[in-house]
Amino acid sequence: MLASYLVLLFIGLGAIWLGLKVREEVYRIAVVFSGVMLLIMGFVLSPSVVQFCVVLVLLGLHKLYTPQPKF
Repeated sequence: MLASYLVLLFIGLGAIWLGLKVREEVYRIAVVFSGVMLLIMGFVLSPSVVQFCVVLVLLGLHKLYTPQPKF
């Protein structure tokens, strides 16, 4: 029961990855939406340390991929 949030996070990521590979538009929307909902549930159930680490990783990726202005 302690790692149930990890299971939800991994299933959510797998569902999103699978949904991006599906050709039918309706199935793609349904699978990606389900994956996003599982990711949200896993994120909400995870401990605050894990949430903080995920936010830091996302902020780092945002800084990495956002074009910086050149002066």
